[in-house]
Amino acid sequence: MQDELDEGGGKQAYKDYISALRRWLVPHFGDTDIAKIDLAALTAFDAWRTEQNEKPFSQSGIYNHNAALNRVLDEAELHGWLVKSLRPTLLNKGIKSESRGSFTDAEYKKIYTALRTWHKKTSNSKAAATREVLRNYVLFLANTGVRHGTEALGLRWRNIEWHNKDGELYLFVNVDGKTRKRTAVARDNTQEYLERQQLLNPRLSYDTLDELLSAQCDELVFVTRLGDVATIFNLNRAFNALLDELGLKVDAGGRAGTLYSFPHFYATKNLQSGMTTHELSAQMGNSTAMLDKFYSKYSPLLNADLHSGRQVHRNAKKAAKDEGRSVAELAFDMLAGGQLDEAGLAAAIGVGRTGYVVTEEIVMKALAAKRDDLIDNGTLLAILNG
Repeated sequence: MQDELDEGGGKQAYKDYISALRRWLVPHFGDTDIAKIDLAALTAFDAWRTEQNEKPFSQSGIYNHNAALNRVLDEAELHGWLVKSLRPTLLNKGIKSESRGSFTDAEYKKIYTALRTWHKKTSNSKAAATREVLRNYVLFLANTGVRHGTEALGLRWRNIEWHNKDGELYLFVNVDGKTRKRTAVARDNTQEYLERQQLLNPRLSYDTLDELLSAQCDELVFVTRLGDVATIFNLNRAFNALLDELGLKVDAGGRAGTLYSFPHFYATKNLQSGMTTHELSAQMGNSTAMLDKFYSKYSPLLNADLHSGRQVHRNAKKAAKDEGRSVAELAFDMLAGGQLDEAGLAAAIGVGRTGYVVTEEIVMKALAAKRDDLIDNGTLLAILNG
């Protein structure tokens, strides 16, 4: 696996498997005949790792251990060291992982505002340098959907490029994801954060971000002003200290907010703006099914304006104002043109909302719509009765 990674191939998940082998599997099974790893041996291993970890493992953690051990068993079978009929079945009885905590818009603003000066609040040069990177790192995660850790910290400047589409320039981030490679489109303000990050690396001498990206530079992106590559450990420690100082260690649901929370924050913001899970899937590298499963429970809250009809009503008012027409006139014309259905018509003119007034114009247009079979009797009565 390491050979494939060194050659630029392989999966990012290989790094997790290698870590599982070195940290857990080899220390426990290192002197064990591969053909003697049976259910009893696996049960003993589970008890040992739980004791070493001082708490039960999550399902995702055990999945990595099982995937790594399966690679070993595959190799043993290939060389004839293990008979297929004796190969053990690997089980996963770990604790189901809870969804990570997230941040509200107000909390996010509090975090990035504090990060502007937080590096000045320590006399330790290494800590200050990490905090400077942390500022750019947080803003990058929140505006790209790239995952904290291997995805973001493995980025090199050559992985970032400008892309011209229909005369417009977009900033593309080519990510070697958890399961596959993908291209994420960064929000426009990400350019500012990358320009600031560029200036920190003492080994870079490019005058502009454009020059740096054009050079296809192989330097890692998140490097401190001391020339050190930012690590997961240092960034996590710095961010946790900041959250502790801001009183944001735990969200309203009792879950801890971490740097791993930012993909959730990014997804929530995009769904709230009307992006579909299908569109989000390509950007974030998650399956549509997973996004639907996880975020479906948030839909009523995220899209309260949409579900309540208020957004439709607001949009109709704005469109009517722009065209110099009344909301009712525009809405009924859109109904006739097939651009609104009956529910959309009712929402647009404000049926059922506080302040809704049945004007003579609305009555006449509703009756005409009923005459033309554009609305049914139920919709007509709802419009006339408010």
